[in-house]
Amino acid sequence: MKLYRVVFATLSVVGFCLAADQDVLTILKQQSDISTFIGILEQFDDLVNILNQGTFSVLVPNNEALAAFTNDNPELSNDTNAVRALLEYHIANGTHPSATFGLQPLFVPTLLTNPNYTNVTGGQVVEFAAVNNRSTVVTGVRATSQLVEADIFYLGGLIHVIDSVLTIPISFPATITKAGLTDLVALLNKGGFLTPSSPAVNIVNSLSDLTVFGPNSSQYSASFTGWNGLDNTDLLSILQYSISKGPVLYSSEFKNDTKIPTLDGIPATMYEVDGQFYVDTSLITTRDFLTSNGVLQILDSPMNPNTTGQLPLSSPGSHSGSGSKGLSTAAAAGIGIAIGALILGGALGVALYLRIKRRRRNNFSELGGGQTRDPPPRYELDTKGITEGAVNARELPRSHTFQIEHPVKPPSPLEIDGQERSRISVTIHGSPPRHLGFQARF
Repeated sequence: MKLYRVVFATLSVVGFCLAADQDVLTILKQQSDISTFIGILEQFDDLVNILNQGTFSVLVPNNEALAAFTNDNPELSNDTNAVRALLEYHIANGTHPSATFGLQPLFVPTLLTNPNYTNVTGGQVVEFAAVNNRSTVVTGVRATSQLVEADIFYLGGLIHVIDSVLTIPISFPATITKAGLTDLVALLNKGGFLTPSSPAVNIVNSLSDLTVFGPNSSQYSASFTGWNGLDNTDLLSILQYSISKGPVLYSSEFKNDTKIPTLDGIPATMYEVDGQFYVDTSLITTRDFLTSNGVLQILDSPMNPNTTGQLPLSSPGSHSGSGSKGLSTAAAAGIGIAIGALILGGALGVALYLRIKRRRRNNFSELGGGQTRDPPPRYELDTKGITEGAVNARELPRSHTFQIEHPVKPPSPLEIDGQERSRISVTIHGSPPRHLGFQARF
């Protein structure tokens, strides 16, 4: 089926190159049920010129779609900047025949670069996908617009008529609220991340090209206690570890064993297991909520900077059908191996300690001629006056020599032949001291 669509897409492009020789307004006016869009586009001559001079895919809401949008947003009709931004978001770069939708994840930048509406480098994107085998455009809060008439070629690109107006992606806080991600909202409120004074609000609203990984699970909602006792610094670290800044990581960029830089400074790792993608140990359950400054990827559990680089425990299909919550076979085997390694390591440590102790004892024995080594020898102090005939202290010479010798018996273990080899002479000038301290080291 995919091969057929690729061939068809190729033939469509060839046909476009051969047949598209009229400007965009001429081709649009030949179509039915899109007159409202034509009237809006004609108000912006520069956009018409851009369309005729470049290569684009123009996504044209039909009259019914624009009527419904106007009823829901009456204030926009008098806001020229808002109308222009909406038009720009309906013009995607490059030619993308409908047959290519859904062949692989495809996120295409549009002409919308107005900083009041987007903070994504290169322009806010739309996703070209296939939903229920129908070519579909996915936009903000994962709103879908289906093609009702496709592949109308003009000089410079092609036109797709769609059944609803595209939704320009909004901020991260507004997205999670409007998309009904109630568990994620509750968890962020519990962490204090959505209060106006929180640094988190400034991060997710002001930085460009963000990829936010957030859990939306009842297990991690208002009743979650895993963050209890953490201070604001720890909580902010968890949030920053859950955010990557540029380039935006759409699902088209998912790859196994990919390092993801985070605002916390510690990289996370993406893994692919049985066609499912994980960030560290957290499974990505819903992909690609486009936001005004990037994308939100939904997880089954919060990310944790203390588990960075850990592998997923098991693939989603490896759990038994009985619903048992016990350890998987792989996990049990891993624990058994770990315990065995600890026991073996402990035994080796004890054996090594005993061996070193025995070796030291043998070394002392060898130094002492087969006996345990004696303590270091003690030395005696022998004093001699230079003038032997002095009678009283006044006649003592002002210079004395102190000879320090080891006793003759017992001999030092290092001098077992009894021969004296150590002598230290100390000469002191002046009156003899009452005490003399001496310390020798070997």
